[in-house]
Amino acid sequence: MLFMESWPAAKVDTPEDAALGCPTPHVVACSHAAVVMDLQRPDVDMVVWGRRVPAAWEKSVTGWSGSPSPLTLTGMPSEIADYLATPAVLQDWPPVILTDVVDLSSLFAALTGGIRQHIRLMASLSSDAIFELPPDALRLICGYGRTGAEWCSNQDPKSGIVSTLSPFAVAFIKGAAEGEPGCLHRLPASDPNGAIPGPILVMDTVSR
Repeated sequence: MLFMESWPAAKVDTPEDAALGCPTPHVVACSHAAVVMDLQRPDVDMVVWGRRVPAAWEKSVTGWSGSPSPLTLTGMPSEIADYLATPAVLQDWPPVILTDVVDLSSLFAALTGGIRQHIRLMASLSSDAIFELPPDALRLICGYGRTGAEWCSNQDPKSGIVSTLSPFAVAFIKGAAEGEPGCLHRLPASDPNGAIPGPILVMDTVSR
């Protein structure tokens, strides 16, 4: 079982850093699902569950060449699960991904107290992905293709270290609604040479 924990830099933020409103994030990562419990720690900004999935999952996704329209859903986990089970959706997306989205939606609900969720499931992304912060209390990101989302170890992406999540890893990023700025992150962009990163799931809380 791999466990990693990054601590913020041992220095006082400069006025310029403070003005950016995004201190160096504290990230915890582990291959065991129990790592999600670290979201309860007030000093942690992001938790990464670097799960190991069955080979059949990888084969199913890497062998899939579909290009359906993005799915955008808002509702309770039961409503989302019902919609993902409709024939039109089942025809467009691999069952492995849809089943995983339903399971992650249930986990997300358990972590957030069962509030409404906003889910985006995209088959491909543009080449102009930008760094951003979570818009609400918590964001979940999971990449099902060749690569995952990226996050930055600094307030300024131009000077910080940019790390990439592995395929099927699940990132939970705290947002400003919980009094935490979370950490800068961006969705994987299409490679200029034509490589497509693959499907990506983004799940946000909806507290309003």
